[in-house]
Amino acid sequence: MSRPPSSQTTPQTYRVNDRDLTEIELHSVDSINDLHRTHPEHNHKGSRPPRPTYTPSVNGHVRHMTGVGGPGGQWPSGVQDMLSGSSSRVYAMACGVTTLLLITLLLMFYFLVQQGSVLWRLTGAVRDKEATTAELSLLIQQLQQLTRNLTASRGRT
Repeated sequence: MSRPPSSQTTPQTYRVNDRDLTEIELHSVDSINDLHRTHPEHNHKGSRPPRPTYTPSVNGHVRHMTGVGGPGGQWPSGVQDMLSGSSSRVYAMACGVTTLLLITLLLMFYFLVQQGSVLWRLTGAVRDKEATTAELSLLIQQLQQLTRNLTASRGRT
């Protein structure tokens, strides 16, 4: 009993290129990391390693970087926990940071306005002093002229 040729199963070979292997490796690493994140009791290493990030290079290969901060760099654990937390907590933190930045900008603007008004008052005081100095100089000249005239008139009498 022979089978007809159309129903026979023949082994087929597929050519796997480097890009396909890289894709498979990335999916495997992501799946393992997801498994460790959702089932920490199966992670026997103690602390959870940072999730590796991959960036494609110019020639199509993938570079492995540890941590989000770049090659060899890692975020502090508080930031990493915040980034992996719920979206409402991240939203609340973003609102808090934005509020603090706005308050800081408002305080800086307030102090700049205060400094501007102080400079305006100082400029007015300097102008007043210059006017007073000019007036005093004119009065001293008139007084000296009157003293000369008085001395000259005494000498004639």
